[in-house]
Amino acid sequence: MMHLMTRDDPASRYSASGTENEYMDEAKTVLKNKKSITDLQTLYIEEEKGLARAYEILLSEVRSNTPLTSELIRYAHGVVFGNLYEWAGRWRTVTISKSGVTWPPPDYLEGAMRSFERDVLEKYSASALGDEKYFCEALGHVQGEFLAIHPLREGNARTIKLVTDLLAVQSGRLPLVFDESDEGRTHYINAAKAAMLQDYKPISGVIETALKRALKLS
Repeated sequence: MMHLMTRDDPASRYSASGTENEYMDEAKTVLKNKKSITDLQTLYIEEEKGLARAYEILLSEVRSNTPLTSELIRYAHGVVFGNLYEWAGRWRTVTISKSGVTWPPPDYLEGAMRSFERDVLEKYSASALGDEKYFCEALGHVQGEFLAIHPLREGNARTIKLVTDLLAVQSGRLPLVFDESDEGRTHYINAAKAAMLQDYKPISGVIETALKRALKLS
């Protein structure tokens, strides 16, 4: 079964082959980075700083009528990880696998993302997401399909959550607040597994809970 993490731990880093498969340590847990960081926890902190900065930048740049596109996804990924990784902002050029599952090979990604943009992203404009149930179903479909493709070397879940938060704000809602406890992450992983089999109800349910949590904390 597919194994997805909203944030990686040392055991969950992808197995990869290709030019992006470079590490700072012999254990191959710390990806090669621009800041020459060799400690995994320090790298996590820098990644989280980049994510927070990306939210601030993207929320200020994206307008109510800005369409969600593959290009916007790549741009968002570049903003999050550009200070750390040379490959930020582009589709991966390596084959990645985790727990016995291999995601689509690199030469498949351009076509897969064109189809994703045409068949999924273009289907859900912010103006069409007034209904709460439909909103959660839409974001579940977007996140589930994206994670099944896994087009980025690292940070797939974080990037698509950021992009769908932009859609939430465009539709007059708050950014979602996901459960980042171990239990919550496991729930999200299992929901993503179901989406791999085109069952989007679990991930839509996770999104509904995250939306309620955002409202409660506002």
